[in-house]
This record gives sequence, C-alpha cells and structure tokens, in this order.
Amino acid sequence: MNAVEAAKTTCARHPKVETALTCASCGVPICPKCLVQTPVGMKCRDCGTQQGGVLFTPGIGQAALASVFGVLFGAVAGWGVAFLGFYSLFVAVAYGTFAGEMILRAASRKRGLRMELIAGTALAVGAIGGRMAVAAIPPSMGPIGSVIDLVIPTPIPLIALGIAVASAVGRIRYI
Repeated sequence: MNAVEAAKTTCARHPKVETALTCASCGVPICPKCLVQTPVGMKCRDCGTQQGGVLFTPGIGQAALASVFGVLFGAVAGWGVAFLGFYSLFVAVAYGTFAGEMILRAASRKRGLRMELIAGTALAVGAIGGRMAVAAIPPSMGPIGSVIDLVIPTPIPLIALGIAVASAVGRIRYI
C-alpha cells in the first residue's frame, strides 16, 4: 500500500466516491461534483459560496463615516472646480485618489462593492452641493457666472467630477 492509496478518503456528501481532494478552507474531503472553484483553490459548497468577508462588510458606523467624508471631500471638489476651471481636469485624478484613500481610512480600510458605491455616490452628492453653495455666493464675492453654470453647465465640472469619482473608486478597488 503506497501513500496515495492511504490518503484516499470518501467525499463528505457522497460517501461512495473516493477522493483525495479537500476543501482549501475547512479541510473537508470533497469530490469533483461537490467542489467550487475559487481564486485560492477548490472549496466545498459551504465555504465556496459564502458572501463577502470581514474585509468587505463595513459596519453601519463605518459606512456612515465614509459617507460623511465622501460628501465633505465632494463639496470641496465642487467648490474648487469653480475656482480652478479648466485646470480642475488635471487636479481631479490626484484629488480623487486622495479622497478615496481618506474614505478608505475613515471606513477602517473596508472595501468592496458597497464601499465603492458609497464613495462614488457621496462624492457626487457632495460635489453637486459644493457647486450649489458656490452659486449661492453673491457674484461680488465669488466667481462670476456660477449661477449660469448651474443652469447651463459647461462640461468641465462634470468631466472633472467623473475623473475624481473614478479615481476614488479605483483607489478603493485597487488598494
């Protein structure tokens, strides 16, 4: 009897099937019918179909804090684009990456689809609020034409917002 024959066991779900495969997480013997292919190897159905983990499930407090940070950074971006104008397109990548990192830190480095949605939505809402705040400033104190920009917007703030949101979401996704 060699080592291969000694290592063969039966599948936990199909007792008549001999197998040498075990789950990469829990070590339960599995047959080819039971296995689920994952990036870290073959797992049983129980371990392979679990949704998310500790890293991808932010708590309510973490999500709320990330939302607040996102809205604040978005408001600063919306306010800043009125003063930077065309140059905001060049600043948007760095600012979006910085905002994404700060949102990530506010959420205790949690990431995943939920955090990407929270960051993108919060930045967009904050930027719209920032643009509206700039429009509320009397023209003698703020940039001229900011109310007109809200009614007939130029594409530059929208493009800069898209770049900043994409950079922030990219920072959260590809940490």
